[in-house]
Amino acid sequence: MVFRLVDRRIRQTPPMPNKDRPLVDRHAPKDGVGWLLNDQEQKVCSFTNSNPTAHAQWVVVETRPLRGSAQPVIRRMLRHNAIEAWETMQKSGGWKRCQPRW
Repeated sequence: MVFRLVDRRIRQTPPMPNKDRPLVDRHAPKDGVGWLLNDQEQKVCSFTNSNPTAHAQWVVVETRPLRGSAQPVIRRMLRHNAIEAWETMQKSGGWKRCQPRW
């Protein structure tokens, strides 16, 4: 809370907007399912939780073209690697969050 002196009284002022806050939510999805879209490459990528094992949590990352019948590229990654890939893809500039596509 921020207080300031106004007319010899202390008044509470609303907090300043955070100018350093990113415009895009780059955090990995909380429920483990997320979608990214790249308009330039015409591709969509899904991140989905896989069945966890006793030693690790896995994420299935599937990349498909928006059009055509090309085969999807399916990868299985450790959760921390998938989170890093999610953040890196969005920072690269071409990928942005989207609604489920298939």
